[in-house]
Amino acid sequence: MNREYLQSIYDSSEAVQAICDQMASRERNQNETLLHRMIYHLECDGYDFKKSEVIAAFRSLESAECGKYVEGRRGWKSRFVWAVKSSKIAEVASGEADEDDIADEPDIDANEMIEHSYVLRPDLTVTLELPSDLTKSEAYRLSQFVDSLSFDSDSF
Repeated sequence: MNREYLQSIYDSSEAVQAICDQMASRERNQNETLLHRMIYHLECDGYDFKKSEVIAAFRSLESAECGKYVEGRRGWKSRFVWAVKSSKIAEVASGEADEDDIADEPDIDANEMIEHSYVLRPDLTVTLELPSDLTKSEAYRLSQFVDSLSFDSDSF
């Protein structure tokens, strides 16, 4: 990680600062942060960044060697894959912590949602957001719910 560059972009970019501060507000680290989820969290925090501004901020964090921005392709969402502890990035950027404090592998945020896409028909793809820690029991309950939604054409 390039600490000097990180501190420079943290001081000069409101979007980078907002992302770092958002990550600091989380209890656990993340391996990756989905672009659309970050935009949502920033909006909840009162920011009104354009999508392009958040992407530029992620690219700046990539240049600071904090991780890698991955553009979404073929059903995969755009995301930032962290190479450092995401919850400590603001402390290093603001000079409150040493970069050695964030060098460990990040933990998965139990509250993070993962988007799943499924091609139901050739012309229809459905998308679900499910918790990253979905249990087998919850998956079964969800499958039972989906099963109850089906309509037979004979029943009308």
